Amino acid sequence: MISKKYAIEAWKESLRYILENGVEFQDEYRRTCREVFNLLIRIESQEDITKPIKILNEFKNWKYPPLEEISKVILSNKLAPDYAYSYGPRIFNFQKKIDQVNDFIIPLLKEKPSSRKATITLLDPVEDSNMVKRDIPGLVTIDFKLRQGKLNITAVIRSNDMFFGWPANIYQLFVLQDYVRKKLGCDAGKMDTFSISAHVFNDQKEYIDRVMNEF
Repeated sequence: MISKKYAIEAWKESLRYILENGVEFQDEYRRTCREVFNLLIRIESQEDITKPIKILNEFKNWKYPPLEEISKVILSNKLAPDYAYSYGPRIFNFQKKIDQVNDFIIPLLKEKPSSRKATITLLDPVEDSNMVKRDIPGLVTIDFKLRQGKLNITAVIRSNDMFFGWPANIYQLFVLQDYVRKKLGCDAGKMDTFSISAHVFNDQKEYIDRVMNEF
């Protein structure tokens, strides 16, 4: 487990851990990776939650989605343009049948603050159990726990590019946590991500080294 106060500390430590302990393999798309299983990362404070994204944008080697777009992907109940899928519709309009947050999570925690049932799913077995479909959600489960007046959030991520993907994941979780906590009238608690496959790609190594040494 990696537990740090700030996002930048957790990000750098996770990258270091994977480089030092990961097993190298070639994935199904023929990219060479280093991977560890079941990496749990805890962030105590969301104060600098956007700092990893700001660092990625400094490299100028790619166009990272702006914060507005990342927020929209998690909060909108409509499919984001140019995306094969987006998280918002699966959270706020799952199978066009239920708003998992406003119709379940928020009412549940208002009525039963100590509940352990406040969990939503983003993986749709009907749509996603398809061997030829390339793009399915990496973020598969989000859990909310209201304890001692603070809303804690835990995400299970089946496949997590820790260099390029995790910074957006934690910002999306922050946006969702903030949305729910405001509806509940409580403070933000801890944020945990549990990455079943936490990996980095060998072609990212130059930039990972720069993150580790320059920031």
